Amino acid sequence: MFAIINQVIDIFVLTERMEVSMQRKQHQQRQWSQIILWTVLIVAFIAGSIGIIFHEALRPAKTAAGQTVSIARQKGISNTGDFLTYNRQHTYYSVSGRNAKNQAVYVVVAKQNGQTKILKQSNGTSKTAILRQVWQKSNPKKVLNIGLGIRKSEPVWEVTYLNQKGNLCYDLIRFKDGTMVQSIQNL
Repeated sequence: MFAIINQVIDIFVLTERMEVSMQRKQHQQRQWSQIILWTVLIVAFIAGSIGIIFHEALRPAKTAAGQTVSIARQKGISNTGDFLTYNRQHTYYSVSGRNAKNQAVYVVVAKQNGQTKILKQSNGTSKTAILRQVWQKSNPKKVLNIGLGIRKSEPVWEVTYLNQKGNLCYDLIRFKDGTMVQSIQNL
């Protein structure tokens, strides 16, 4: 009789232990579910924030590009292409396109006052030729930017690049004939 009572007690104790163990497992599963949920929410929040920051950071460039294309179209330029930025003493934005005579041109717009200059590509050195010249002369590790602007009333190309040592360099090259105006190395 005592053996049966002991077995019944053992069964109750075992059942109680199993319930406690199951409750612990369920509690741990809930904790892990909450941890995973919070992790996913935090990652989503961070990714969304980065996306918003990136979008906002690009907005000025997109706005400048849109305004430059709009100015070019007002000047009768069609088939606009490359959007370039020049930053020296003054900032200039430029786009390539075609005029009413179907000639390839660059439209250069001063950021400060919107003053516009239209340059026939055939009257100067092309973007491709300038880049080829910089690659042959300096063999840069990476070209960071090429822009077309105006310096002392003269159209010039500005090429920004990293040399093989990783130092920042600037070349300022005449649009008219591709000659070097200024070269700043190892900044």
